[in-house]
Amino acid sequence: MTNALIEQAEHSIHHVHELILRVFTDADGIGAASLEPLMKVFAEDFSMIGISAIPLNRAEVEQLFRGAVGARAGLDIAISDVHTVWQQAGLLAVSYVETHRLNGAEHSRLAVAILRGQPDGVEWVYLHETPLSREIRERA
Repeated sequence: MTNALIEQAEHSIHHVHELILRVFTDADGIGAASLEPLMKVFAEDFSMIGISAIPLNRAEVEQLFRGAVGARAGLDIAISDVHTVWQQAGLLAVSYVETHRLNGAEHSRLAVAILRGQPDGVEWVYLHETPLSREIRERA
């Protein structure tokens, strides 16, 4: 596994969340236009477990984002603690903390994404999110 692939994966994590932020906030009216580049990063067989613990396939994730355009004006998303936890044969698992801030409230989740190297970057294969309590965030 090359450092280039790890760098591409880390860049993708930040880029995907920039697109998600655009969708949720619809700042400058670019939320809907951000859907296509956002969905392109997800493999056809992409699936995820979100903080609600409900499994979602790629089509359900796309439906969720389409319904969320502009739904969270004022949202800020911060990504931290990004690091590769596993890698093998063009696949890697990357862990990161995602923090949402909106209207004075802050909620964080620990995420682990499985990414697959492609000739033009990485594609997301799987994502698992776990909500973090404030006590856990303060110990980290």
